Amino acid sequence: MKIKKYIYFLLFLFLLASCSLKDINLSLQNFKDIIVERTKVFLNNIPLIKKYISLPPAPKKLYKQTENIIEQLKTYGTQKVYKDEYEEVIILWKKAKDLYQNRYYLSAKKELKKLYPKAKDLLEKIKAYKENVRKEALQKYKALVKRANLKLSRLKEKEEKLKIKLYLWKLKILLTTENYNEFNEAIKNPPF
Repeated sequence: MKIKKYIYFLLFLFLLASCSLKDINLSLQNFKDIIVERTKVFLNNIPLIKKYISLPPAPKKLYKQTENIIEQLKTYGTQKVYKDEYEEVIILWKKAKDLYQNRYYLSAKKELKKLYPKAKDLLEKIKAYKENVRKEALQKYKALVKRANLKLSRLKEKEEKLKIKLYLWKLKILLTTENYNEFNEAIKNPPF
């Protein structure tokens, strides 16, 4: 019997030594906060007790801002360019959204505060990337227009001129619709 107590005591000392006191205190505080929050939400669902329990205010503004950034990331096609970072942001978003919808507002606020800067940085990255791609495509288009204008001034056949003008028009439409993959394919085979 004394041997078991001695083993348990040594095990406890080993675990205590492996964790710093700061980590233990922090994890106990987080555990306490989570339990208190979940208990409040649970008690808030009981009709007679509901009027005596108040939940913390929902972080609506932060939630809406983060939701808007996530939507922008989806529209920019971030999942194609920065796949790993986008998946990380989406996982954090799903977790924060779930906490928010289940009315665990303190936990949701913590998660949203972690998520918002990451999502904002990723949005700035994708905007910069798209802007660079657009500038490169625009430079290629301008160079091609110069070559086409030289060719057009020398040509006398209307069919050839029409082909070149239609080609330039197609490239301009691809640029305005931001379809850069097709633009790069089309620019490789000019009709002149």
